[in-house]
Amino acid sequence: MTANDKPITVVAGVGEGVGGGIARRFAKAGHHVIMLARSEDKLQGYAEEIRSNGGTATGMKVDLRSEQEVIEALNRIEKDAGPVSVAVYNAGAQHRKPLLDITGDQFEKVWRLGCFGAFVFGRESIRHMVTRRSGTLLFTGATSALRGGPHFAAFASAKFGVRAISQSMAREFGPQGIHVATVIIDGAVDMPAIHKMMPDLVKSLPPDGMLKTDAVAEAYFQLSQQHRSAWTLELDVRPYSEKF
Repeated sequence: MTANDKPITVVAGVGEGVGGGIARRFAKAGHHVIMLARSEDKLQGYAEEIRSNGGTATGMKVDLRSEQEVIEALNRIEKDAGPVSVAVYNAGAQHRKPLLDITGDQFEKVWRLGCFGAFVFGRESIRHMVTRRSGTLLFTGATSALRGGPHFAAFASAKFGVRAISQSMAREFGPQGIHVATVIIDGAVDMPAIHKMMPDLVKSLPPDGMLKTDAVAEAYFQLSQQHRSAWTLELDVRPYSEKF
């Protein structure tokens, strides 16, 4: 793992959607991107894609539900790659199920990845950043972070929790030089999984009626560039045609 004196960006939760877009955007800006996820093979593919476009990236297999694995991963990154400038928590698979069918075990798993993992990742990122009194910590939010809907009880509880964690961290560590913010993604993301899961919805939407991953990633990058005299706490992004 090497950064070659580049700024370090860590993205937790990288796949074919927003996480991958964020990794590509920061790599394009000259950052060395370190991607955390459970699938080592997929991570290697994403890293190779970035390298083929002139960037630098590393994949690390990490179970983001494990407190110890997250702690060890960030300690290793700080030691072997260098100080983390930007940390992004993007993990949390969308869970949709009728309330009466959600088991306690399922609810806890959704919470552990979506909320507990965000807390641990944020805490450990700040632990390193605060010694330097600088850094940016970003969380991925969703419509469910603002209102709970039918069949989204588990997912909404996790996203509400992440928003609360982000606000608390921002108010505690903003005065110490750490910019903490949440990006609320309000709408369907244009990615293969959504096309497969919701084909009727996709067909019903107008051109650009879904959030483009690269456009969403640009919002994350711009947040990381903000001057401390005008920091954003929460940023919501949605397609022009989305009702809200």
